[in-house]
Amino acid sequence: MFAAYRLPNRSEAEIVIQKSGNKKLIAKDDSYYDLKGFLVAPFSESKCCPAFVIAPDIYAKSQLSPEQYRVLEQLAAVPIQSDTSHTPEEVLHSDYLLQINHILDKIETGEFEKVVLSRVKLMNGNYISKLSHIFSALTEAYPNAFVFIFNAGPHLWIGATPEPFLTAVNGSMQTVSLAGTRTYTQQNLNIGAWNSKERLEQEYVTRYISKVLSKFNLVEVCLEGPYTKQAGNLVHLRTDFSFRAEELKDCLGEFLNNLHPTPAVCGMPRKQSLELILDLEKHSREYYAGYLGPVGLNDRLSLFVNLRCMKVLQDNLALFIGGGITADSVPEDEWQETEMKAETLLSVIRQVTQ
Repeated sequence: MFAAYRLPNRSEAEIVIQKSGNKKLIAKDDSYYDLKGFLVAPFSESKCCPAFVIAPDIYAKSQLSPEQYRVLEQLAAVPIQSDTSHTPEEVLHSDYLLQINHILDKIETGEFEKVVLSRVKLMNGNYISKLSHIFSALTEAYPNAFVFIFNAGPHLWIGATPEPFLTAVNGSMQTVSLAGTRTYTQQNLNIGAWNSKERLEQEYVTRYISKVLSKFNLVEVCLEGPYTKQAGNLVHLRTDFSFRAEELKDCLGEFLNNLHPTPAVCGMPRKQSLELILDLEKHSREYYAGYLGPVGLNDRLSLFVNLRCMKVLQDNLALFIGGGITADSVPEDEWQETEMKAETLLSVIRQVTQ
């Protein structure tokens, strides 16, 4: 098992290799402060997609040391594995619009304020041999993103996500409210150009995170935003929250379970939105819209929401994309937004495979 990643605004890639193929599963009551390695958590816990950590039996920045090479050479060669049992169902344009209209009907009755609907887009072809090139191309194309690839048993995913989930360094911890999407233009960098639907979508996430922070009685919470943040060819609305990491030392796992999934990937109210998503979407999100990243390495915690990602299968790529549906949503516009988000990865894949 392994994970390779490049943190935002860094030049060096890092790699975590676990010698055995047995995943260390994470229970909800585990102390996350004791974890070390590369953590992967799903959107919704299931038997086939548990939360787990890839242990750092070998950990390196940029390149392996001679000693690490010797250790690696002694291991039995194991080919990269991918899921051969299940291909997520692709969502057609007409089906997606019907799902959006179903959600809008429920919003109109007051059952929901916002629901995040996702879909799958399939790209035929075997891309496994090109993954290292795709990873390198993603790091070049999106310097501000968290670029990753991981392989654990049948789970093989790659992506470039713009959204931090929870990070900690030098005693300070930060989480982010990120919602609303537009194409990157100079005009869209001006927050005054954004409409009420987009601002409200972001406000839902901000209010929710504020509520979770209040539940844990955190003091000295600093809030910055909302402001616009470029992510590749897109722009999002963003608000930052920061507080002292030591306040969550004894309850980090509980905090993560309360925070995830946020309205940015689920909806409001959260519990009912999650139930609707699991019932309405024809595919399992698996690790899409979950969170992942290094923990306990270099005294850092760097977790990111798993967006702009794809599941790698033997004969195709499954891109997972989605968007927030609110009362002001126009179904065709929402479809086009997911197409725009898909281009984040598709543009790189075309570049590598041409």
